[in-house]
Amino acid sequence: MKKTFLLIVIHLVAVLSFGQSVTVKGKLVAEADNEALPYATVSVAREDAPAAVIKKMATQEDGSFTTTLSPGTYLFGFHFVGMNDTVRKVDVPSTRDPLDIGVIALSESAKLLDEVSVTAQAPLVKVEIDKLTYSAKDDPEASTSNVLDLLRKVPLITVDGEDKIQLKGASNYKIYLNGKPSNMISSNPSQVLKSMPASSIKDVEVITDPGAKYDAEGVGGIINLVTDKRVDDGYSGSVGANGDSFGGYGGNVYLATKYGKLGFTGNAAYFHHARPVAESEFTREETTPQNLLTQEGSNKSDGGGLFLNGALSYEPDTVNLFNLSLSRFGGKFNSLSLQEAGSEGSRTYSYQSRSNSTSNFGGMNLSADYQRNFRRKGEMLTLSYRFEHDPNDSEYESAYDKVTGTFYYSDGYKLKNGYKLKNNNHAGGSEHTGQVDYVNPLNGKHTIEAGMKFIFRDNTSRADHTFFDTASGTWLPDESRLNDLDHFQRITSGYAGYTYKFGKMGMKAGLRGEHTNQEIHYLSNTPDTVHTHFFDMVPSFTLSYQIGMTRTLRGGYNMRISRPGIWYLNPYINDVDPNNISYGNPGLDGEQQHNFNFNYGSFSQKLNFNATVSYAFTKNAVTGYSFIRNGVTHNTYDNIGRNQTVGSNLYVSWTPTQMIRTYLNGGVSYTDIRSTKNDQLHNSGISGRAFGGLTWTLPKDLRLGANGGLFMNQVQLQTDQSPFYFYSFSLMKSLLDKKLDLSINVQDLFSKTRKNTSTTTGPGFRQESAYFYPMRNFRFSVTYRFGELKSSMKRVQRGIVNDDVMEGAGNQQGSSGNRSGE
Repeated sequence: MKKTFLLIVIHLVAVLSFGQSVTVKGKLVAEADNEALPYATVSVAREDAPAAVIKKMATQEDGSFTTTLSPGTYLFGFHFVGMNDTVRKVDVPSTRDPLDIGVIALSESAKLLDEVSVTAQAPLVKVEIDKLTYSAKDDPEASTSNVLDLLRKVPLITVDGEDKIQLKGASNYKIYLNGKPSNMISSNPSQVLKSMPASSIKDVEVITDPGAKYDAEGVGGIINLVTDKRVDDGYSGSVGANGDSFGGYGGNVYLATKYGKLGFTGNAAYFHHARPVAESEFTREETTPQNLLTQEGSNKSDGGGLFLNGALSYEPDTVNLFNLSLSRFGGKFNSLSLQEAGSEGSRTYSYQSRSNSTSNFGGMNLSADYQRNFRRKGEMLTLSYRFEHDPNDSEYESAYDKVTGTFYYSDGYKLKNGYKLKNNNHAGGSEHTGQVDYVNPLNGKHTIEAGMKFIFRDNTSRADHTFFDTASGTWLPDESRLNDLDHFQRITSGYAGYTYKFGKMGMKAGLRGEHTNQEIHYLSNTPDTVHTHFFDMVPSFTLSYQIGMTRTLRGGYNMRISRPGIWYLNPYINDVDPNNISYGNPGLDGEQQHNFNFNYGSFSQKLNFNATVSYAFTKNAVTGYSFIRNGVTHNTYDNIGRNQTVGSNLYVSWTPTQMIRTYLNGGVSYTDIRSTKNDQLHNSGISGRAFGGLTWTLPKDLRLGANGGLFMNQVQLQTDQSPFYFYSFSLMKSLLDKKLDLSINVQDLFSKTRKNTSTTTGPGFRQESAYFYPMRNFRFSVTYRFGELKSSMKRVQRGIVNDDVMEGAGNQQGSSGNRSGE
């Protein structure tokens, strides 16, 4: 009897152990835009007991889910915040083959959402085969900050205390808006991005491995700003205002709307900048002959500008899409500089000067494109046109008094009491671009792309130089300083690329060819015309491997080109300070940089980690350099840099609880830079940068924040700088059911001013500059959101589920597939 019972038990165990089970898989997407729904709740129940859930899981980052079930009939329930719940009946057959139930599309709920208890947050960063993407819509501080503040938190990007942007520690990069180059933003990044509310941005893409599709320009890579767009009918927007204790103020309006086949996104902002008096000191020591120059001065500035941006889209059907966008940014800055100068040694003189200067800046961008989709998903043809105009005008007037000794101005005029100088420079450029792009995902593994592009650029500079003749009491033209310029570029390019994805492996390779035809007209006292043309082959290659659901390795090589713009080419001489003059070099060539990088990323709900190691070298870098001539420091540019840089970048974001989020973003690099024309000019050293912060969410919609940054010396050919640090504290309160946000921010509370020094050395001289920057500043901002918040919040709420289904969910390597992206 015992043996019989034992045999029965063994048989039952064998049946249970080796009974048939079937793998069931599928994918969850949004019906409106076919975008994956990550971390949605999937529940499974038997058909005969629908109330008894036997399994519950969360979808992965790409919306996919997988489970194992025994044969039978089940009810699959799908739930996602802001979407209508869906239930699907699934028959699991008696087979060993996996069962794919396909793509399940959820429609958006027509009901207004009640307050949602957020128990988990989607990762802020995801890694793809050629870029990193920072989700601006998931940043809790985006509602009351601007885009420049947002960039401080983006991996591989750093913004220093003077609001200068660096990508992987380099200042040579390109900024794109919705996948298209924007010279208007690239030439004035700090001011333009300050005027854009962060709430208007959906994603910030850091493209450190630009494929063949992208222009070869931008040595450090590409920062692509993807604006937020509605995908459903309705409207949403915001209005905001801000002010600070320096005397600056501003306001902005943002609107996104879509009705039927027509969509519109617009943004308008005005800002007024005011900076208190900043003092400065300057010392220059010369050895041959010996001379000592000292200067003490002060400077204060104010100004303002207006930014307008509108994008219109028309989608008559699922096959055709038309986009039209127009951006306008313009303004001016006024500056008053006072200076006392004294020279001892081989040249003895002294004077006092007063200079009023005005700089006008801005740009206009018009772009239109047509997108044709084909029957195969992802196959697309795009025709695009873009026009851009970027003025860069400036003028100044200087007056001199208490002149002693002998000092000759750069035009040879001897400085006297009452001497005045007035300069007016009209400079800028226009650009026309036409292109065609085609992409075809042949199947789930192979994708090909190809395209052609033509760019016509017209850069000009016209200057009017006059001086006040004390003998006649009249303003006279200075014909000896005529140095106008016309600069034309015609760039024709074509590319082909191939992408392969299989399992955990990914590969992307491409080749781009660019032919440049250049014509330069020197309109000086000795006019001349120079014609040049050159051809560049620009390869790119990237490999990626997904170690697990949350970890990815990536490595690649690419070559980048930097063609100097009008601000580098302009021969106009800026001699507001007659002892330190600067001008461009119209004879500059484009530079080529070769980049190798290796990246490791691990992204999950609580911990985001990304580390990059890179190596780059350039043989003909456009490099700023300084030299002494007739007792005056000349600052200009030339293709004399042979640079090598080994760098590392680190990004960590940790969310230990629902209430606390911390992050650290920075890097360290070693640079060796040498002049190809002067063996005495050589510099090397370590530079570093770091920015970090903490956000603490308290009950009753109250948030506290603390941020800080440290920047070490940036290695340049002749100049070393002192370290610079800054910090800030913030308090934000949400009211009116989270429609109204109030924010107070204080920068460098315990430091009214901060000293920053730079030292420049060259053959026969050494000079040191010291600036005392005003630091302590209080800023107040208010933002009110309006419209159908259920829709504008959709992208934020995607990925918010309960912890019991979130555990173990990770982030996968993928691509966005959003038609409004690149």
